[in-house]
Amino acid sequence: MGRIAIVKVEGDNVHGAIEEAVELLGGFDIRRGARAVIKPNICYPRNPYGMVITDFRVIEAVIRLLQNETDDIVVVESDNISGTADSRAEKSGLLDLLRYLDVEFINLSEDEGEIHRIGEVEIRLPKTVLEADYFINLPKMKTSGPTLVTLSIKNLFGLPMRRDKRKLHPYLDEILPYLAKVIRHDLIILDAITAMEGNGPVIGTPKEMGLIIAGRNPLEVDAISTSIMGIDPMEVEHLKRAYELGVGEIDVEKLDVVGEDWRRFITPFERPYSFRASMRSIRSIFKTLIG
Repeated sequence: MGRIAIVKVEGDNVHGAIEEAVELLGGFDIRRGARAVIKPNICYPRNPYGMVITDFRVIEAVIRLLQNETDDIVVVESDNISGTADSRAEKSGLLDLLRYLDVEFINLSEDEGEIHRIGEVEIRLPKTVLEADYFINLPKMKTSGPTLVTLSIKNLFGLPMRRDKRKLHPYLDEILPYLAKVIRHDLIILDAITAMEGNGPVIGTPKEMGLIIAGRNPLEVDAISTSIMGIDPMEVEHLKRAYELGVGEIDVEKLDVVGEDWRRFITPFERPYSFRASMRSIRSIFKTLIG
């Protein structure tokens, strides 16, 4: 069982919050010169209200801190129905940030792949991630129609190398725990600064939380995050199955949580597809789809 750090972002000091979170975890614990692979949530080319994709301040802070440890850093994402990874990275402004920071971007859909069979389905996973010396997951705190929440483990759904991932949706509760088991995590920095509630993962409603949640085990980070969202982790099927697979601990009372008392921040999130969530998302539909 690993440690989880909860840090409140004071004002706009995202960098300071992430630096504190990493220190609370005992540092990066990375071999100097190792290749670090960073997977943010860039599921869409726009970021209305700052609620859809990983906050660029989080990405920049992690990269700048990591550059003190290694100069071999890549940021990755794969194609999806919202467009190619390259187009989403370009339109969102991510590529501009990475050029400024002198960091490479890799479209995982164009990577060398390895076939994995999970029950009735086969997926191809990118070797860049499977063979990474150091893997960092930068998810966003959101609710999600297909999975109730999208956090560390759901962010791994951006790894399979196919564009039309909707065909895999019926198997999410099998695929996601499998990914959590086979993808070794070295660090997770969860962006809960501006979260999303309601009809996520794209057209929801912003919810200001002002938190950074960090750890090294995706199930344990997700268990705390889900609890903060007012949802029992055992109610989330892919988290329950990940626990049954032995990915980590799901009982938040058994977790080693440092920094802020997470219970202070429990705020029930509006669940997907409720009448209230649908009515509140009308404004987001225009902002997200039209800009």
